[in-house]
Amino acid sequence: MREEEFERLEQQIVRLTDLALQFGLDPFQMRYELCPADILYSIGAYGMPSRYSHWSFGKAYERMKMAYDFNLTKIYELVINSNPCYAFLLENNSLLQNQVIAAHVLGHSDFFKNNIYFHTTQRDMLESMAVTSKRFRQYEFEHGIDAVEQILDAGLAIQPLSIWCHRFQPW
Repeated sequence: MREEEFERLEQQIVRLTDLALQFGLDPFQMRYELCPADILYSIGAYGMPSRYSHWSFGKAYERMKMAYDFNLTKIYELVINSNPCYAFLLENNSLLQNQVIAAHVLGHSDFFKNNIYFHTTQRDMLESMAVTSKRFRQYEFEHGIDAVEQILDAGLAIQPLSIWCHRFQPW
């Protein structure tokens, strides 16, 4: 985006936020970031801006980024359900696209904040994940990357089963 478009987007975000509040939305305080595609897809692959290192995230990144590079898919934005709520917008979007996406993101934030299904969300997850990432780097230093990766491989292999068991408990 050009500088004047960036300034216009900032003005429109203020206007859109005011309109959202007037219409009764109650979003978290918002933080917007314009990101190049490689950063946005990196966040998408890792699930967060900061996370422990694992080869599967690189695999996911390559798959997502290749689909973007071949114009098969496009992530217009990523929103993190935290307080404040972070919205990462694709810098290659047009000004109009980012304006519409900013309004859309306010709806996400209101939903995250006010929907009963999200009331148990850890709202400081960005800080928590950064601390966890640091702890995993320390484990790699103390025990070696291979040992940590073996544990992560085992945990990530059964992760889908834990989600399934949680949803379909027969008891």
